[in-house]
Amino acid sequence: MFKRVKPKRVSETGTHACSIRQFPHCDQRILHAPTECEYCDMHSEWQDLRIAWGIAFTGYEPEGKELPCPADHARGDNHTKWSGNTAKPLTLHTHLGGKNVSGCPACEAEQ
Repeated sequence: MFKRVKPKRVSETGTHACSIRQFPHCDQRILHAPTECEYCDMHSEWQDLRIAWGIAFTGYEPEGKELPCPADHARGDNHTKWSGNTAKPLTLHTHLGGKNVSGCPACEAEQ
């Protein structure tokens, strides 16, 4: 059962007291683990809450008393079929031609 009460408005402009500017992915239930997705990492407080509340991150099986990820629970892995919902790791560098460049710390870490 869901509580069906609309949140109170702060002003006549229609903004809520606790507005969420943007979710990291198209399916708002998706939240990837820290360092796995640059978009989810912009919401570290949400990642902290998932850990504190004992909710598994997207793509992970719950362990012990942990609850499943809401997106995984609702849709299985069907949410991964659309690129807007997949993890986007932070790209620290890009080099033309895909070749490693000497002196680049990111390239050296890949070797």
